[in-house]
Amino acid sequence: MTTFRPTEIHQLAIQAKLNFALGARVYDDVFAGFEVLEIVGDELRGWATSEYRAAVIDIHFSAELARIAQAVTGQAVRRTSFLLRGLKHDTDEQPAWSTGAGEEVAVAFVVPMSKRRALLVRRKGVRSLRAKLMRSKS
Repeated sequence: MTTFRPTEIHQLAIQAKLNFALGARVYDDVFAGFEVLEIVGDELRGWATSEYRAAVIDIHFSAELARIAQAVTGQAVRRTSFLLRGLKHDTDEQPAWSTGAGEEVAVAFVVPMSKRRALLVRRKGVRSLRAKLMRSKS
């Protein structure tokens, strides 16, 4: 499995193309502070500033992000995986967080299902965030 780490120029180009394709409002609401870490095989891995934004990127904007990242980097991208900044992609064990007062607090993350499945299981009748954001863009 090959690993490709995008340069800062790649990151800025992906951000610029996303901003142009989705519009400034949608980009600022969802992609503010996101970072592309690497492309492993055909999976683009990255960090977002919150779990909510990571899930929104994975569910609603993964196709657009994959298309743009593939055009910018020249690497095949078929899916995306975004996590909260600082978490690890390739393991279920996550790092301990510090309280800032010199003491470390271990935080256990138990994920019975994927982010995508958890959001899809939500109650029916909730409007698609993508449709809502795209409507507000006009």
